[in-house]
Amino acid sequence: MLRGVRAGVVIWSDMDRLTAEEMKRASDLSAALARQAGLKQLNHPTASLQRFDLLRVLGDDGGNLFRAFRLDQLDDTMRYPVFIRDEVGALYEEPPLLHDRTALDAALARPDGRRLVRPIVVEMTGAPWPDGYYRKFAAYRVGDTIYAQHIAMSKSWFVKNSNEELLPAHIDEIRAYIAANPHAEWVMQVFEKARMQYGRIDYTLTNGQPTVFEINSNPTVLSDPPTPFATYDPQPFADLHANALLALPQATAPDSLPEIDAAHRATLAKLRRRYEFKRLKLVLQKVFGRGGKIV
Repeated sequence: MLRGVRAGVVIWSDMDRLTAEEMKRASDLSAALARQAGLKQLNHPTASLQRFDLLRVLGDDGGNLFRAFRLDQLDDTMRYPVFIRDEVGALYEEPPLLHDRTALDAALARPDGRRLVRPIVVEMTGAPWPDGYYRKFAAYRVGDTIYAQHIAMSKSWFVKNSNEELLPAHIDEIRAYIAANPHAEWVMQVFEKARMQYGRIDYTLTNGQPTVFEINSNPTVLSDPPTPFATYDPQPFADLHANALLALPQATAPDSLPEIDAAHRATLAKLRRRYEFKRLKLVLQKVFGRGGKIV
């Protein structure tokens, strides 16, 4: 279907989830689309660096303070503690920290370790800031646009979201980060190393030095809809993302296909229904005291 589109933008994402054969087919399709003058492609199925390769490049050139290892690369230079994760997909739950080789070998020998598609071992990095919170910064690249999205804060080293109640100073810090976008030049350099033009970079600061956790090629834009009780308003970030997409070459080109336009409209309608339901659920949970706090 894409071969019939005369103008538009194609974004390649989730390449780490593809098999070798699927990667080959995707690469062939990308080459064919490159011959269509009106199409702009962001990312590439095989040229863009995936999670492990990016971490190795940044570790080898000194740009990162931690390293990642495949299981056949483990050696005595590893700095503990480490943790095990899958090279494929996202990490949703906090993994145990392993403080020596004996603990690592024991963890790899357990059945849980063998269920991973492509397990890798990652050195843990980072430290809590003076207020006791770890921080994970997130910024996006959309074509030539770099913008800061958020700072997630947690008293746990595994910072997925801001799980604790944020203090007023934290809210001010997040707003200042978004407004200043202080690391934009460095963020662009990392994306260029990764040969990626779209995605979200997750990173931290250690003694002022930025350290990359990953670049997510298919990041969540808004996980929760705004509510009257939220301490953080995601609407400005959503507007930044929408404006960056609209600024892409050919993003508003009329020459698409009816089938693609219909699929887009159906997907947007489904998302709107889901967000309205989730908004109502969050409000009711807050009003009636079920479901905990909303951040």
